[in-house]
Amino acid sequence: MGFAWKVAWLAWAFVLIRVIAAFAAAAPPGARAIHSDSPSPAELRALDHLLERSGLKGQLETLSASVRAQFLRGQLRDQDRITIDRIVLAHFNAEALYARMALELAHDVDAAKLTEALAWYDSPLGRRVTAVELAAARFPGEHDTSMAPESDRPSPGRVALVERLDAGLGASETTVDITVAVVRSLVEALQPSLPALANLSRSQLDEQLALARNRTLAVFKPAYVAGMLAAYQSLSDAELAGYLRFVESEAGRWYMSQTNRALLRAVDVAARATATEIAPALPPLAAELR
Repeated sequence: MGFAWKVAWLAWAFVLIRVIAAFAAAAPPGARAIHSDSPSPAELRALDHLLERSGLKGQLETLSASVRAQFLRGQLRDQDRITIDRIVLAHFNAEALYARMALELAHDVDAAKLTEALAWYDSPLGRRVTAVELAAARFPGEHDTSMAPESDRPSPGRVALVERLDAGLGASETTVDITVAVVRSLVEALQPSLPALANLSRSQLDEQLALARNRTLAVFKPAYVAGMLAAYQSLSDAELAGYLRFVESEAGRWYMSQTNRALLRAVDVAARATATEIAPALPPLAAELR
């Protein structure tokens, strides 16, 4: 599901906090469409199998570790470090994120598309893609090709394939949205302690958040594509094209949109809970972010 790229760029959240200062809470997620019929036990088992086959469970472990590492950056006292790690681990552990995502996805199961997506991820190419993406999540940047000789650099055709994959997976956009969700929650909780922002209205902060989101996406999108080119270098053009055909199919579009939505919802819930606990527990954190 391209989740590796969301993990690799999570550090932007803390860069954005320091550069832009802060953002307020965005409008709450819109109401989701819920099917009138609850999924059957068989469909729930198939959904769990699909999430496992697509690498979600393993990738959430990487996300959890990345979030904890980012929260622990900077000058912190030992006791503050222990407190932050305890709070973040309680809300961003892989099991909690997976449970939230699975619950969210269970509200909108399309049995036919679920079956088709599962069949693709159970195929040899699907298993190979998942293995490559899991490796990229665990070892980001290991195959950096930016300094490679020109003769070894990807062809324009391959670049175009990966750019379409980025768009189909929703990789770069969802990564920035994850970043914004974390930033938004922290700033909402710490806003009273940030003099430069304390008097701004919600609409003004929302506007700044939207501008920052769009500027960040425009600036860093090429880096996503470069990272994907590097991580997918063991896949042939034909294999990438096969992956793209699935991603752009009805089943692929359904699965990518549903998992991205569920991921953002899970991260938003975890970020809000984390920020709410951290703000009163660690007033010095506000000074660190000024």
